[in-house]
Amino acid sequence: VTKELAIPTVGIGAGAGCDAQVLVWTDMAGLTAGPGPRFLKRYAELRTTLSDASRAYADDVRAGSYPGPEHGYT
Repeated sequence: VTKELAIPTVGIGAGAGCDAQVLVWTDMAGLTAGPGPRFLKRYAELRTTLSDASRAYADDVRAGSYPGPEHGYT
C-alpha cells in the first residue's frame, strides 16, 4: 500500500512497511499493565518505578521523616 500511495502511511502494529510508526508512549514506557499487543516494544518499566517512588514517599510522610528541615525555606 505504501509504495502505491503518494501520501505517507502511518502504521500502528502494521509492520515496518509504512512511512512512519505510532506507539502509545504510556505503553512503550511501561506505564500500562499486562503484556500489551504483539507489536509493543517496552523501552522502560516506569509503572514499577513510579509505584515504588509513591510508596517510599508515603512511608516517609507517615514516619515523619519527610518533610525535614532541609526541605523548607525557613
